[in-house]
Amino acid sequence: YKLIAIDIDGTLLNSSGELTQHTINTIKKVTEKNVKVVLTSGRVTDSVKGIADKINADKHIICDNGATIVDLENLETIYSRYIDKKTILELVEFCITNNVYYMVFTTKEIIVKDLKHMAFAFYKQRHHLKDEATGISEIKFAGIDYIKKVDEPFTRIVICDQDRAIYNSIINILKEYDNIALLAAPHISNKI
Repeated sequence: YKLIAIDIDGTLLNSSGELTQHTINTIKKVTEKNVKVVLTSGRVTDSVKGIADKINADKHIICDNGATIVDLENLETIYSRYIDKKTILELVEFCITNNVYYMVFTTKEIIVKDLKHMAFAFYKQRHHLKDEATGISEIKFAGIDYIKKVDEPFTRIVICDQDRAIYNSIINILKEYDNIALLAAPHISNKI
């Protein structure tokens, strides 16, 4: 093998969300054989950087569910596909109007109104971790006024609802946006 692309949560990290010494040693053995190890994750960029440094991964990381590829050696974004602020604000307004839960992701943080759904799962899974290398994303408790002031790129928005009919109608509405890629992931709500 010349390259191993590996996910972080549930793959590289153990079930407690920790990077074990055994895993670090195993990755080191692989890289010593000139095999590149590229971290790929749904996590925000800053969250992946610490883990990449800890395991001596390749200089390139794929973050934000593929929305960002970063060259760590030069600290340069070599690929990005972000959602424009206008679209993010439209989607957040839609969620507020329809009383639907949302999480807005930037390259630095996760913006939530409160701890529900995936935000609660993230918090519950990671709040006890002390090691910076686990890359805990900052969860910012804020609303639309804060989002309007954000200067960081928006990588994605997660929209959640427990009611299947509402969920399906949300999916149908979101399909009408031609400038976003839609990933319907009902399996995530099953985990939560």
